[in-house]
Amino acid sequence: MRFSDDFLRRVREMASIADYAGRRLTWNRRKSQPAKGEYWACCPFHSEKSASFHVLDDKGMFHCFGCQASGSVIDLAMRLDGLSFPEAVERLADFAGLALPQSRVGDGEADARLKRLFVVLHAATKIFQGNLQGPAGANARAYLAKRGLAPAIITEFGLGFALDGWSSMLEALQAKGFSWNEIEGAGLAKQNEGRRSIDVFRNRVMFPIADGRGRIIAFGGRALDPKQPAKYLNSPETALFHKGSTLYRLAEAKRRLAKGEGPGLVAAEGYVDVIALEQAGCAAVAPLGTALTEAQLQLMWRAAPAPILCFDGDGAGQRAGARVMDLALPHLGPTRTLKIAFLPAGQDPDDVFREQGAGALRALIDQALPISAALFAREQAAQPLDTPEARAGLRARLREASARIQDGETRRQYELELSRRADEALGQNGPAAPRAPFQKFERGRFAAKPEIRARPETKASSAAPRTGPNTIEFLLKQAIAHPALLHLGQERLAALSIDDAALNEIRHALLDLASTEQAVDLAALSNHVSRIGHHSAALRLAAWASPTTGKPSLDHRLEGEWLALLDEALSDKEINAEFRSFDAEQQDDNWKLAQATRLATERAANAERVIASRRDPKP
Repeated sequence: MRFSDDFLRRVREMASIADYAGRRLTWNRRKSQPAKGEYWACCPFHSEKSASFHVLDDKGMFHCFGCQASGSVIDLAMRLDGLSFPEAVERLADFAGLALPQSRVGDGEADARLKRLFVVLHAATKIFQGNLQGPAGANARAYLAKRGLAPAIITEFGLGFALDGWSSMLEALQAKGFSWNEIEGAGLAKQNEGRRSIDVFRNRVMFPIADGRGRIIAFGGRALDPKQPAKYLNSPETALFHKGSTLYRLAEAKRRLAKGEGPGLVAAEGYVDVIALEQAGCAAVAPLGTALTEAQLQLMWRAAPAPILCFDGDGAGQRAGARVMDLALPHLGPTRTLKIAFLPAGQDPDDVFREQGAGALRALIDQALPISAALFAREQAAQPLDTPEARAGLRARLREASARIQDGETRRQYELELSRRADEALGQNGPAAPRAPFQKFERGRFAAKPEIRARPETKASSAAPRTGPNTIEFLLKQAIAHPALLHLGQERLAALSIDDAALNEIRHALLDLASTEQAVDLAALSNHVSRIGHHSAALRLAAWASPTTGKPSLDHRLEGEWLALLDEALSDKEINAEFRSFDAEQQDDNWKLAQATRLATERAANAERVIASRRDPKP
């Protein structure tokens, strides 16, 4: 029993190996480069302390430089989860949202039929191209010339022409020895209501559509007759072609991205728009005449972490952009985002390219808005903000949008960003008192004068709680007293999960002020949390404001202890989450015991780091 080659190809293209492996592995932050689709982790197949397990997401491959294990995402699922080949394919298909085929074959006949369809489509491409260059293609050539497509462009993109006859393509392919079933299976012929066999495409300029490997799997046709009700027509769904999970020119876009061409991946709405964008030096794709699907969005993210989506500036373009933003929100994360480019009303990329040139088109692409800005602009324009109810509605919509983001840290950053934009738009910031800039840490001096002072201690370590909720409070107090610590542990502090709501908001405010290079002190934090309505955080900060008579200087001992405690708190949260996930794993008790032992060892190592930082501080 086995699946067809086409279905396996779709599984490998749609199932992200980085996402699948990331459920079980912890990526090495220093070695991994998510923007390039490269990830490193300790190998799950042999014991090691350094990260030698390498994942290439865009290629769907992994390789361990230690034990030499390697393969595709299917191989990884088999080895990582102990699955048979069919089980791995089924699990990955479910993971990627692909429906399983109705039946499987074991004799290779289905694969032979699929390969034959590729041959039929290749032959049809040549016939379409010959039609365009022949006498019958004069009107089609005139149309393409009017659209500004020179002969060299026509050749580069493989454009062709479907004759204005009922069965011209059918007869031409049959003359080459292809059967009716093969021609129909390739999406080139059909039976009309009178059971007559006819061509699918007639009197249309033809655009070949390729799969991720560059093989022709379908066509798109643009009608030359203005009275034709369907201006654009795509091939019907076939064994090779699935419209909702295919992008026009994806293979070429990947090639351009690999060479570093253009500003990144750009998605337009039509075939000619993609041609214009490529002529302007961009890697470009397009959905196939329908609204962008989640599967197509995932394909774009596999190719580039921040695709730029082009929309017409009119009402229809605005609605299309809004729909894509809603589609993308749950999936946003550190390596998955979007930019939105709205073109002048009534113009598409091809119009801009022909009327103003490549420079003007590239300038519009470069001005694309981050999805956060586009999202805020959409909600701000939803209704006039002239009443308290309308302003409250804006904030409610922004909170609702942020809440849809599944990645925790990305969700938090959106909450901060959208709240900041709302404050500015509603005029609630007021004139801010000038503050000293946030100074970078230099050993032997403070980065900024703190308003809060720690209790006087002869040894810095005696102020630190060992474990428990007070650890978080200690970490935050020390970061306020010594803002230079934020330069050392800002990313780790941001990643820390904090259950106490007030402490969590204080952490958010602390990072927010540091990111805007404002002075970080108790007064600034109190003003910030009060202004955005976090009253429990303001009360907690007020309780920290008791007068003190001194504080320890920021020496190596305090610095090392703060970082060690931060690592311990972060690791404890991660470890506890992993412990809780064991019950959901379909594994035997021996596997769970082995994992519990490993995690317990990690806990002990984290504790030893804290003890060592207190016992043996650096000179």
